Amino acid sequence: MREPRYVVIAGDLMRKIAAGRWPVGELLPTEPELAAEYGVSRETLRRALQRLDVAGLISRHPGTGTRVERSAPVAEFTAQLGSVEDLTQYGESAVRGILSVEPVTVDAALATVTDLAEGSRQVCVTSTRRDPGRAGEVVSWARVYLGPGDAKAVAGDLEGSPQLIADLIEARTGRAVERVVQRVRAVGVPAEAAAHLGVEPGSPGLEFVRRYYDASGALFEVAVSTHAGDRFVYETVLQRK
Repeated sequence: MREPRYVVIAGDLMRKIAAGRWPVGELLPTEPELAAEYGVSRETLRRALQRLDVAGLISRHPGTGTRVERSAPVAEFTAQLGSVEDLTQYGESAVRGILSVEPVTVDAALATVTDLAEGSRQVCVTSTRRDPGRAGEVVSWARVYLGPGDAKAVAGDLEGSPQLIADLIEARTGRAVERVVQRVRAVGVPAEAAAHLGVEPGSPGLEFVRRYYDASGALFEVAVSTHAGDRFVYETVLQRK
């Protein structure tokens, strides 16, 4: 899948900064100049600069310009998700490792978190995601809940594929994602997740619950992932229509 244009531009700017094209303390060219250089709109250029800003490479000052603050990104994993396509891109950039696959019966507590029917039978896939750009550091720990039929269909694909499990299900069964409902909340990192994330149990974290619905409106996958709060940045872009 081709990367969005703003991601490509951000990567090019990062490489140029690392190579010393603009030393620390120097101002980047203006937004109109950079937009013209890359042949994109100023909105696309701004989205690229947002990635550099979150990475700690630049700071933007109205009336002054955009200044280079460092030549290498800070040690954070950034996810910028605004669409199902962005979610797929994130899946391909963070490598999945399977820890366990086991049947579960949804109890009252799990039903509250996931919206799955209490008493229903599911298959729980416990996994981690690693950032290949940071020596394979674990950036998330997750439990994904699937119906037994879908779990059986993708069982042979889970370990070796970078694709989202929802995309694997579509490839194997034809059931496509129509809508993803996401909830984010601050949590204390559970002990099991902490062991893989390399943080203390109960330390600050972010929990993402993503519920995947198909074209008929049926909920067919729920992913509950936990990230260490001091190493993960979640970014969204709000645009006036």
